[in-house]
Amino acid sequence: MESEDDSDAECDLDCDIDSQIPYRVFVVCSVGLLLVLGYYNIPNVLAMVRATYHRTPFSDGQVYPRLYQGSHDVTPSNEFSNERCRVQFVFTGSKSNYKSFPTLQSWMRFADPTCPIEFLRSNHPFLGQITVAEARVIGALAFQPILQADMLKLLAIYYLGGLVVDLDVQAIKPFPQAWADVESPLAFCDVVLGIEADCYDDICVKNFVRKGQIQNWAMFARQPRSPFLGELLEFIVEKYDSMAPLDENVSIQEVAGSGPITDFVQIYGNFSHPFYNAPTSQWGWTLASDPSSVLRIQKHHEEVCVVGSRYTGGGCLIFDECLISHHFEGSWQHWPRSFNRSKVIH
Repeated sequence: MESEDDSDAECDLDCDIDSQIPYRVFVVCSVGLLLVLGYYNIPNVLAMVRATYHRTPFSDGQVYPRLYQGSHDVTPSNEFSNERCRVQFVFTGSKSNYKSFPTLQSWMRFADPTCPIEFLRSNHPFLGQITVAEARVIGALAFQPILQADMLKLLAIYYLGGLVVDLDVQAIKPFPQAWADVESPLAFCDVVLGIEADCYDDICVKNFVRKGQIQNWAMFARQPRSPFLGELLEFIVEKYDSMAPLDENVSIQEVAGSGPITDFVQIYGNFSHPFYNAPTSQWGWTLASDPSSVLRIQKHHEEVCVVGSRYTGGGCLIFDECLISHHFEGSWQHWPRSFNRSKVIH
């Protein structure tokens, strides 16, 4: 015969179990709610929800993450993060015979072992953060991989931070130490862009798209969502809208490449004269007169640095300041001739 004490004990056990179930549901729901509320402030949440992204096709037949109505009005977290340590390469289209692909080994050698090295394609989960306007542009550029790659590089450096480099770019100094540590001349730079070549006159510019042209084969952001890069993306989207549909003779560099990047630096800094003639030191040096100098634009609580050609420019390898070596594989040359790399705008 079951004792009264035994019955009470069984009741206590059953009651405890019954009371724990709603509590566990409450805890799970609360944690989920906190994660949702913290989505825009906790970068790591993105990685936790990647598996839930819905997929949607673009006109090129590929499948992409659904492109949500993102915004640039998000303040980067001040907490320590490892975004600056990222190294990212962009792949678009079907090209696979990259002659200079072994340069990847240099990044494995010079990048800090804690730095992720990632290959980004046009279906990467981070595209779930981009704005509707950005999604429209990158989708429309799918027919021309080199144009889409330029746009994808800018989106990557804005939404992910770190360093985005072309496949034919070789590391020759430690990363991110040479780009961001306190002993580097770039120690306080939140964004780093570089002059492509020392060309500042009407003769040499025939081989480029701008005087003082800024290269887009290596760009750095200390953390995601730089105000400068956010406004640059808006500028490029507006320019694309003014050009669409693209003319068959459009310059590759005029869509999301060196052309608009160089133009925007001029506008963003509100310079009354060419930015490459703006003083970079108390002695009056400029990017044009001293290719080892750094132009610093301080705005929106960040420092945007445009480095002279000796840092990331073509052929900088002979100079002490040089951070990378660009091998000029010229992937753009493999696309239809109707698309020109350069169409000079004076």
